[in-house]
Amino acid sequence: MRHLIIKRLAAVLLCHLAVLSLLYAQDPPITWGEISRADLAMTSFPKDTNASALILCDYGESSFNNDLDIVFQRHLRVKILTAKGYEWGTHSVTLYTKEGTERIYDIEGVTYVLDEKANVVKSQLQEDDIFQEKVSDSRTRYRFTLPGLKPGCVIEIRYSIESKSLWFMRDWVFQRNEPVRWSEYRIRCPRSISYSAVTNGYEPLEINENVETSQIFSGIAASYLGSNIVQCAQIRWALKDAPALRDELYITTMDDYYNKVDVQLAGYAFVGSGVKKILNTWSSLVEELLDHKNFSQCIDNTRKVRKCAEEITSGLSVPEEKIKAIYDWTKKSIVWTGENRVFADREVNDVLESKKGNSADITFLLLSLLKSIGIEGDPVILSTRGNGKVQDLYPIISQFNYVLARVPAGQQTYYLDATDPLRLMELLPTKVLNVRGLVIKKGGIEWVTLTSPKRYIRSGLATIKLHEDGSLDGTFEEAYREYADLFERRDLKDKKEIDIARESFETEQAGITIDSVQMESKDSIHVPLKIKAWISSSGYAQSNGDFLYINPHILHRSKENPFKVQNRKFPIDYSYQRSYSTVAVYTLPDSFEVKEALRNRSFSVNSDMVLYSRIVKADSHQVKVATKLEILEIDIETKYYQELRDFYARIIAAESEQLVLARIKRPAVPPPQAPAPSKKEIKGRPQKKGKK
Repeated sequence: MRHLIIKRLAAVLLCHLAVLSLLYAQDPPITWGEISRADLAMTSFPKDTNASALILCDYGESSFNNDLDIVFQRHLRVKILTAKGYEWGTHSVTLYTKEGTERIYDIEGVTYVLDEKANVVKSQLQEDDIFQEKVSDSRTRYRFTLPGLKPGCVIEIRYSIESKSLWFMRDWVFQRNEPVRWSEYRIRCPRSISYSAVTNGYEPLEINENVETSQIFSGIAASYLGSNIVQCAQIRWALKDAPALRDELYITTMDDYYNKVDVQLAGYAFVGSGVKKILNTWSSLVEELLDHKNFSQCIDNTRKVRKCAEEITSGLSVPEEKIKAIYDWTKKSIVWTGENRVFADREVNDVLESKKGNSADITFLLLSLLKSIGIEGDPVILSTRGNGKVQDLYPIISQFNYVLARVPAGQQTYYLDATDPLRLMELLPTKVLNVRGLVIKKGGIEWVTLTSPKRYIRSGLATIKLHEDGSLDGTFEEAYREYADLFERRDLKDKKEIDIARESFETEQAGITIDSVQMESKDSIHVPLKIKAWISSSGYAQSNGDFLYINPHILHRSKENPFKVQNRKFPIDYSYQRSYSTVAVYTLPDSFEVKEALRNRSFSVNSDMVLYSRIVKADSHQVKVATKLEILEIDIETKYYQELRDFYARIIAAESEQLVLARIKRPAVPPPQAPAPSKKEIKGRPQKKGKK
């Protein structure tokens, strides 16, 4: 009897635990097919009038099945407001399908619209609408577009993904480029499998909780976990009423600013296999890379490498000269394949022979060449700006996608990347500027922030002769230095000189014609690139009776504020310092004079972060307008955003001002009168005979 009671109690307990374990899955934020009339009837979103769609709900859930596979389920519901929002009706999912690691199933999609009689009309996604394509030997992409898309519709999508690897726990992005009403992600995971989660973003989470629960397993999972009833972590994150986060200028990548959670396998402990730690320490990661055959072991001063380095540096004795010679040879001789990599694909001898390689191949060859002549350097791993920022909480190697070289020489330390033949040694690629890198060396952990002492420098000169009818002619000249020089030289490979001049001087928008163009120093990257254009215009200046009106900012006039949103929650990242200067010299028509001159102007952000000045000088024959914009602080905190936004607004207002010329009114000159006759002339005149 007692045995029967215990058995019944156990059964009740199992049922109770089953209910607890299922409660998590039985309480999703939305139910499939239940669309509210209010959402169907919605025609706009007052909180964001620019919204083309509203994410009503995006819900994801990850858990483990009885095969100890990760099962991820997603349910997405979106309101389409305009035709631009149709992009939300097209979806693609890329899976790692090698050896059946991942598979997708139960793909469903429905489009809901209200007809003229307010009846709900449904359009179902058909199996034939789902397309499968091979991305690579290991990856497959699944694509589908929902039918019946139109402004005002609501779309609903759901699918499941099964992953046979513990490494494939899904991350989650809560915030999008359109407003989100509700986004939620849940993970239920046995305590013997550990994941580390890093949350990111500027919006406060509505829900962020981690509680204990239980789940009943059978089969393979029960044998690995050592029990049918398993203690689990139940993690839940949710974000409510998230504003749209749209692409803006002067950022790294939008992925750095979205609210999201990144999940990484930290370790596991199965019956009979002991504890397996995946995430160790940064020190252990560095040690692993120092011993890795495709990383530090690739820095190899082989006989071929030594011979090559000796030939390159022959006759040189100063270390800086040797470094520069090896850098110049590498960037000119080895072709970059365009691939950003942390690990090498080839040994240095193979790279020398093939004359090509990915970014890691080239960096390790560069370090090998330097090492062979006694100059030691270290690799620095990093994540490029477009790849997103590195979090240093957990040592996750997959965050990094690039490697370059750090080479000390005397009191100077050089950071070298030899993937671009047009780039001078002092210039780093812009994709690595203002990002953190981890130096891979013995003797401790060292993080560095990669910046450049070089700037973007552009200086322009306009020499203009203005005529009485408002027409003008003259020359535009521009010189490019440092990063500006590099960017313009890249354009030279693909564009004609006349097209570069039109784009640079923005002549078509201003109604100016370029008659001819001349480029200087285009064949030598060691001399600043210069461009000169001979221009003319019949309509840039406006003639109105006795007045001429002209905007003197004929070169690079500021017309649009780069900061459009009212508020910004993330910092401004300029990457590198910048300097833009222009001088415009106008020779006036002889019959005109300055009626209304421009005033000198001077603006700044926090005194010295960003500076602008305009100096105007005028006399009876000439007007000279000189402007300068300097960006001295490359990383500006959000607390200065409004000041920076107002700064650009003031520049735009100043550079919209007109120079007014008036016709010179000279005093009227009376007509010439005949001179009085002299006495001699009077005496010698014949006298008229009068009447007697």
